[in-house]
Amino acid sequence: MAAVAAPATKAGNGAKRPNVIIIIADDQGYGDLSCMYANDMQTPNIDRLFSDGVRMDNYYSNSALSSPARAALLTGCNSDMAGVQGVIRNEDTYSYYENFGYLNPKYTLLPQLLKKNGYTTALIGKWHLGYASPNTPNDRGFDLFRGIMGGMMDDYYAHTRKGYPALWYNKSIAPPVEGHITDVLTNYAIDFVKQNAKSEKPFFLYLAYNAPHIPLDAPKDWVEMVKKREPGITDTRAKLVALIEQVDAGVGRLVDELKKSGQWENTFIMYTSDNGGYRGSEANCGPYRGYKATMYEGGIRVPAAFFLKGRIEKGRSSNMAQHMDIVPTLCDLLGIPVTQLTQQVEGISILPTLEGREQKTDDRYFWYMEREANEMGNKLQTAIRHGNYKLVQNMPSEPYELFDLSSDPKETKSLPLSGDIYKDLFFQMRVHIANAGAVPWNVPKDEYVYWPDMVEKAGGEKVTGQ
Repeated sequence: MAAVAAPATKAGNGAKRPNVIIIIADDQGYGDLSCMYANDMQTPNIDRLFSDGVRMDNYYSNSALSSPARAALLTGCNSDMAGVQGVIRNEDTYSYYENFGYLNPKYTLLPQLLKKNGYTTALIGKWHLGYASPNTPNDRGFDLFRGIMGGMMDDYYAHTRKGYPALWYNKSIAPPVEGHITDVLTNYAIDFVKQNAKSEKPFFLYLAYNAPHIPLDAPKDWVEMVKKREPGITDTRAKLVALIEQVDAGVGRLVDELKKSGQWENTFIMYTSDNGGYRGSEANCGPYRGYKATMYEGGIRVPAAFFLKGRIEKGRSSNMAQHMDIVPTLCDLLGIPVTQLTQQVEGISILPTLEGREQKTDDRYFWYMEREANEMGNKLQTAIRHGNYKLVQNMPSEPYELFDLSSDPKETKSLPLSGDIYKDLFFQMRVHIANAGAVPWNVPKDEYVYWPDMVEKAGGEKVTGQ
């Protein structure tokens, strides 16, 4: 179902459309904010977005993994229909066989759409949707890219991956820069906001932090501060808390710059995570079962808040929504026809919900499909939800489970795999898998680029001692 675009932007006749900022953390659990379920954490700046803006309590990623989650967010479609079933990789000699995504080059991404409509666009942070043309950030609509091409860094101070520099500036390796990567990305984002403060064009900033993804390479002074404040906290948890609190400080600095430069009252802001928290990092996924890479609620339910001064404020909703709803929502907000997209949008506009108007969003089927290597054997993990009922096959080798989330939100006991509800969910899942199976999801062999070769071609060399 495609959203119907508003006839004109509500920013006012002749007024500049709102700036758009999407801030996305990496593997932040549903509960990992002090306004959510984390009693050992202090995130006042992000909390303020949740209290001053509209907080959505039933907001989901389209996947429990990074690449497909980001594909859904930027296309408005289920990630597998956009060609991304799992993690996009190229960092080892065998990665071609563990690469589960080839973002459809014919799909229009959000930055391409906004650029076409007069926006200056920037990605600061993590991309993870391709390594070579036509699927690099600059190819897909970003005027400026300063960040991480792949899924992670091994060192948050050296900014390296597999011994090679991992920080990019558009299509080249970035000059060396000092500092923890979270602070570096925040500085880049603030610079972009400053540069566009007096522009007649609105901007789109996609600020994709790589924290709190592993390694938990948190600044030592932040970790010590957390340990001193939270007696008994484990080393692992203290590092995770420190990483998220450092992101929170960055969000506060960015908001301060928006207010200082007079852009705060005409800037739409969204804060969320790509997927659920990582179990090995001792993430807090709230009261829910599962973590990142699982089909249970802890893997796919993520924190989400939205703010636009005078329009999207002071609200809280239990309506269901997913990452793929953001593209049609922004089309609705900005008065941009969704017909400008080359793909059929599968998400819906949740603007009525954000503006406090009546809207029903949970009468849709919500699919979660992903493909992964290792113990999954390159096979699918699947889940589907309709209303309160959710059918899960968390691992390809495990049986299906059926849950009524209204009475069993922690997914503790499967209902009998029989009856009309089970049959309908199973049938709908089969149909979706069949449709997605027709979509190419791996990089053509002749377009596959090995990470060291790509970095060296872009001007980078292996770092001594890595």
